[in-house]
Parts: sequence; structure tokens; C-alpha cells
Amino acid sequence: MRKLFPFLVAISLIFGASVPASAQGQISASVTVYNVDTATFPAVTSYVDVFDSTGIFASGLKPEAVSVIENGQPLPAVSFIEMAIPMQMTVAVNQGSALDARNANGISRYQRVAQIIMQWAQARPTDLPDDLSLVSQAGPVINHANPTDFLVGLEGFEPDMRAATPNLQSLVTALDVVNAQTPRVGMKRAILFITPQMQDANLAAAIEPLIQRAVENKVRIFVWYVDANTTFTTTSAAIFNNLAIQTGGSMFQFSGEERFPDPEAYFSALRRIYLLSYISRVKGSGEQSLSLQVNLPTAGLVSSPDQKFNLNIQPPNPFPVAPVLQITRQAPADDPFNTEVLLPETQEIEIIVEFPDGFIRPLARTTLYVDGVIADENTAEPFDKFSWDLKAYTSSGAHQITVEAVDVLGLSKTSMPIPVVVTVVKPPSGPTAFLAKYRTPLTFGAILLAGLVLFAILLSGRLRFLSLRAVQEERRVQNDPLTQPIKALVEQPEPAAKEKTKKRRTQPRKTEAASKSIIEAAASLIRIQADGQFAAFPPIPLNGKEVVIGTDPVQCTQILDDPSISSVHARIRLTDDGGYLLQDGHSVAGTWVNYEPLPREGYRLMHGDMVNFGQLMYRFMLRNPQPNPTPKITLLTPDE
Repeated sequence: MRKLFPFLVAISLIFGASVPASAQGQISASVTVYNVDTATFPAVTSYVDVFDSTGIFASGLKPEAVSVIENGQPLPAVSFIEMAIPMQMTVAVNQGSALDARNANGISRYQRVAQIIMQWAQARPTDLPDDLSLVSQAGPVINHANPTDFLVGLEGFEPDMRAATPNLQSLVTALDVVNAQTPRVGMKRAILFITPQMQDANLAAAIEPLIQRAVENKVRIFVWYVDANTTFTTTSAAIFNNLAIQTGGSMFQFSGEERFPDPEAYFSALRRIYLLSYISRVKGSGEQSLSLQVNLPTAGLVSSPDQKFNLNIQPPNPFPVAPVLQITRQAPADDPFNTEVLLPETQEIEIIVEFPDGFIRPLARTTLYVDGVIADENTAEPFDKFSWDLKAYTSSGAHQITVEAVDVLGLSKTSMPIPVVVTVVKPPSGPTAFLAKYRTPLTFGAILLAGLVLFAILLSGRLRFLSLRAVQEERRVQNDPLTQPIKALVEQPEPAAKEKTKKRRTQPRKTEAASKSIIEAAASLIRIQADGQFAAFPPIPLNGKEVVIGTDPVQCTQILDDPSISSVHARIRLTDDGGYLLQDGHSVAGTWVNYEPLPREGYRLMHGDMVNFGQLMYRFMLRNPQPNPTPKITLLTPDE
């Protein structure tokens, strides 16, 4: 009975190892989320591993099978793309004399194993740079190498198999090497453990912590058991088979005659991973939580552990680009007397929207406010341009504009208010404006009327000459002294004659008095042309205490007909000492003296000063100007 006990233990281990891992509680369906990437927020991406209850990668899943749980809120997956990635694999050689057993051709079992591994390394996919290592009991032979360097190291590895005693040190070293940080997120780890039989009574206990370590780090161990076929049913073989199954691998036994499996059949499933993409709904900064629920055909709904990630979210920041601080509305240049149309009718405003958190994301709305009221709004591209309707602004005034931006997350921010002054220049009105506006048709009408009058005169003269006899008879009668009337000589009273003479002398004196009031004004403004010559316009006399200049006939005493003149453009006051103080009336085009802007407090005019009211130029003239003072010259001696 004692001789049968080891055999029964081996049989129980072998059959126990053949039970699916899920039934043993070691391997179950799992979902793992790696490396949450928020660089393109609100689009969030991450790598995902999905394995079924047999430990095989669940291939062919669609986005419909995935539900994203972000901070407890379920969201749909935008995409769930299956990708090919490299893997990290370590070949661990447990040296022993059984690996040196040779066939009739003198080729050892290890040489056959090494040949199969080299053929696999040479035929593996070239577009997936696997991370490969080789270790033995003595330690790493080649560490984290590319396939080319791995082949060189494997080909040069010629251990003395007969001098070595099999142990688990190569497997411990392989776990240390493969558990190092992978060069790429989501790479899967595997160990190909080549071992002969181990006659160690404590083998099962010694290998148990290695199994736990491999399971915790998701390292799959594939065992190639290389020894005589008489050892295939031993306790050692059963323990190594259990090692492979518990970690999600498998075991192959080779005595020298068996056909090797293709290693790529082990590793192809380890080169798959999913790339998840979804639209985040995070609206606040801080730590966030992400998990997945995947509906597997063989295992039902499987959830991943929570994956934490941090976000710093701030609302978008809009502001106008080079805002216009003053807008002047006036009649068209080609129709300066048009009272119905003022230009411009709209003002284009362009903005820039920045994202202080660095996450550039789509906008849902941008709005332009003028004095707190919506002036324009964009709910589709382009979001950075507004059109401000100015047709309702018919009087001058100051206004404040602000812009608001709202992103797809519902986060919004309004810019600081910017003051904008809208100045409305009203066209001139009154008889003068009427004559100026209809100057051309009135001129043509006058010419036409004069032509008609001339035509009538010529026509009447022609009719008179038609009767030549009547003309000759009239001349004869006029020349005949007998037919001329005799005027009676009546003496008129002398007072009547004197009164008639007095009336004749009084009439011209009225005209002279009217023009003399302009000449006798103490000061006047004389219109000047652009070349500096006097223009053919009557001077503006500065009579009375104040002269108000502008286009409004109600408020002004002197009307100037020009689009650049404001309704109340300027005032000239007579000071107590007899001087003349010029002050601007908050005009749009401004008032200038000697080509310099008029100070706020005004300017005391001097004889000969050049005065500009908008585009009109005048020279200030005094009737009796004060003579220029004679400069006094003082000679200084060298002693002084």
C-alpha cells in the first residue's frame, strides 16, 4: 500500500490539474483597465484586457457589449477597438542531465528545444517588437532584448546540463525579470519554463508561492517538461502541470519523439488588447473613477476594478480680438443729407476662446451681449464671429459689450465688459440743408425756367415783327410832329420835390447800414480755402456776448453747412476784458486752433489764428488788432 501511495497522489494531481481553472477558483473571467489617457479630454481613452473564464483573451467584442461607469454614471463607449501589441516573454531553463540525453544523431533534448524556440523567434511577427529574455539557475543570460539579440544569446548559450542539479531558481529569476515594468502599457507577460523531473519531496510547497506571485501579476507560465516518458506520470510532472494550469498556461511533455507545438499558439492570444474611447461628462476638478462592465458570451456581465485618474477642468475663457472702442454712424459719403440711412449698419466682432485647463473641446454656444441684452448668438460653427446690428442706434451714447462661451460639458464663462462709444452724426437740416441736398435739380430747374422765359421773349418779339406795316406806320406816326401830344406844363410844389429827393437819398443808406454791421464788428471769422486763400463766403461777425456755431438752427446763432459739423459744434464768448474765448461743444470732428486740438478749458483767440471747425477752416481777424510789442534789446558788457 505504501508503494502505491505516491502513484495515487500523482494521479490525483494530474486529474485535479485537468479541472478548469475557474472551477478551482484560481482563474475567472476578468476585465482590466490600463492607463486612462485624458490628453484629448473630453474624449478619454484607455487600454482594456478582457479574458474569459478559461483565461483566453475574449476577441471580437463590439462597443455595444461595453458600458463605461464614470463616477458612478453609466456612459456609452464610442469605440472598442481590438489591437495587436507586443508581449514580454522569458525563457527559463532548469538545467539537468535529462536535457542532455541524445538521440541516434547525437542531438540532445535541449538542442531540439532550443531549435524550436529559435525557429519561432525567427518567424514571429516583425511588426510587433516582443521583449524577450533568457535565464538559467545562474541568473539572466540575456535580459529584455529584441528578437535579433535574443537569437544571438540563445544560440551562444551552451550550459553543462550533466553538472547541474534541477531546482526552481531559474523560475524565480524568470518571475523577477518578467515582472519588471513593461516598456509599453498593456503588454502581457509569459514564461516558457523548460524543466526535467525534480525529485523533491517539498516541490509542491515550494512552488505554491510562485504560483500565487504569477497569478497576482498576471504572468502565464507554459511548461515544457523534458525527460524520459516514464516520468510523465510522476508527482513532479503533476505539480508542473498544475503550475501551468493555475497561471493560465499549459504543459507539453517531450521525451525525444513527440512533436513540438508551435509556441506562437501560446503567445498569439497574448498579443491582443482593446482600445476604449468614450466622451467624459466630468465637470469638476479632482480625482475621478472609471470602471467597465463587459458582457461576455460565455461568462455574462463582468466588471473591472475601479481605475482612478485626476482631472483639472476649467470653463472656457472668451474675449474679443482688438475690440472697436468707438463707432461713428453718419450719412453715406455719397449722400450726406440722407436722414433715413446711417452707416455703418452692422459691426463685426471677432473673439478668441481659450481653455485654461489645456483641454481644447467643442463649444455648444457663444453669445454677444450689449448692455446685458443678447445682440447675437451662435449655436453652430463659426463660434468666433458676431454681427452687431447698429440700425437701432440713432443717438450717441456709451454701451458695454460682453461675450459668453459654453462648452459641450455645459461649463460657461463671460468676459469682462468692454465700453464702446457709439457716436451718431445727424445730417444737416433746414433750408440751407434743403438747398444743398437738392442743389443739382434746383440748378437744372432754374436753367430750364430761364430757357423757357427766354423762349417766350423771343417768341413775343418775333410776333411783333410779323406785322411790318404796323411797325412802319407806328414809326411814321411817331416821327410826324402833327401827331405828337403836347405835354402840359404843371409846376409841382417844392415840398413834394424835396420829399421825393429825400426818399431817393434814404434808400441807399439802408443797404449801406446792413453791410456796415458786418464791417464794424470788433472781430470776425473769415473762411479760408485749403491753399490758404480767402474763400468766397461772407465773414462770420462776432457780435454780442456769445456766438454758437453748429448745424442746429434752434440752438445755434451761426449755421455751418458741412457733414463734419456737429449740431452744437463750438462757442465763442466775449470775455470781460474784451477778448474772445473759443470752446468746443463736444463735437465729433473736433475744434482745432493753429492745427492743434482745442484744450478742454478753451482757447483765447489772437489776431490771425487759424481755426478749424471739423473740415472748415477760418482765420480769426480783429478790426483793430493791437500792434505787436517792440522787442527791447539790452546790451550786456563783459563785466556783467
